[in-house]
Amino acid sequence: MVTVIESSSALRKKKILKRSLNFTIMVIGQSGTGRSTFINTLCDQMIVQPSSTINLYSPEDVSLSDRELQLRKSSVELEDNEGVKISLNLIDTPGFGDSIDNSNSFTVIKDYIKYQFDEILVEESRLRRNPRFKDGRIHACLYFIVPTGHGLREIDVEIIKNLGEYVNVIPCISKADSLTTEELRLNKKLIVEDIIHYQLPIFDFNNEYFTYDDTMDDETAELNKYLQKMIPFAIMGSNTTLKDPTTGEVKRIRKHPWGVVDVFNNEISDVLTLKNTLLITHLNELKDFTHEVLYENYRTKTLGQGSGKYDDITSSSSKIVESSNKIFEKPVSSSNSMTSSTSRLNDREVSQSTVRETEYVTSEVVVKESSGVDDFYLKEEQIRKEEERLRAFEERVQNDLMLKREEIEARERELAELERRLAQHNLA
Repeated sequence: MVTVIESSSALRKKKILKRSLNFTIMVIGQSGTGRSTFINTLCDQMIVQPSSTINLYSPEDVSLSDRELQLRKSSVELEDNEGVKISLNLIDTPGFGDSIDNSNSFTVIKDYIKYQFDEILVEESRLRRNPRFKDGRIHACLYFIVPTGHGLREIDVEIIKNLGEYVNVIPCISKADSLTTEELRLNKKLIVEDIIHYQLPIFDFNNEYFTYDDTMDDETAELNKYLQKMIPFAIMGSNTTLKDPTTGEVKRIRKHPWGVVDVFNNEISDVLTLKNTLLITHLNELKDFTHEVLYENYRTKTLGQGSGKYDDITSSSSKIVESSNKIFEKPVSSSNSMTSSTSRLNDREVSQSTVRETEYVTSEVVVKESSGVDDFYLKEEQIRKEEERLRAFEERVQNDLMLKREEIEARERELAELERRLAQHNLA
């Protein structure tokens, strides 16, 4: 009996190791704060390159006074010492904070995060869920703060206020190697004071959600207290590596006129601590808090505002999606693969339209319940902004659909060419 249990345990561990953990990190900061370099440092390899990044969203209607904000995604698979694989998705934000008016940047980033919640919400409401559906929710948002010696700037306060409700915001001081020990200590103190003063919703390692966990031991509780005291994390990055001639260890360093800095040295930076926190000690905690707290709050708020109309929309949408899903149950040959693929696109299009219609109904209900002329015009303005946001996402979805269709047509041509070659081979 013992042998059977041990073998089952080994098989279960093997399956866990084979299945990679999905984890998504967003890095926000102004140009020159070292976002891309830090991403490469975090993964200990060259990740952010022009050829490997994918443009997720880039608004076209930007005035000349505003520089374009882009959301670029890079993916990499990491493996720790125990063989656990992590499918790490990194979303960079080039162009953030480079405009005179950055309110558009705030809206784009917040809309993208909410869009991932909307996709989960629609997927949960379907009668038959897509087994290949990928969770795109962001589990951690690293916000890079420029150390000014005066605490947080207005842009820092506004972006954290805008995002704290939807994502785990972890504040970081960028390019900490440019500061002396006293300057770093002063910047941390002033930033923490501003976080408390403005009541900014950053990620709290001492949150009651973790405190009430029965599985938490004293060591974990002490670690959480230690990490909370380290906020904001002092970070730096480097694309330069140097091999130690004595130990043979490869270090990631920054070269200065006065010497060389090891970015993973805990005495001068928090990079190693932050890396272990994100990818090892608190990876599951960040994912659980995103799903069980942030997403649940968003879900409750959305369904509560939508009242019964949301259920009616979702129910009718589910019926349409259910009929479309029947196509997937049939074997797809080369001749009808285009039809099946198009059905998948239509399925996604229905889901997107459900989100848009639901959010519009939500805004409509709020307007009807408000009283007074001022409230009416205020809600009308909110609806207008919501419609603009939805139109921007609709355009992006349509572009995605066009790209998918082109990809499917290319695959169809490849299949047709293979069939032609097989037919000629059989005749020969």
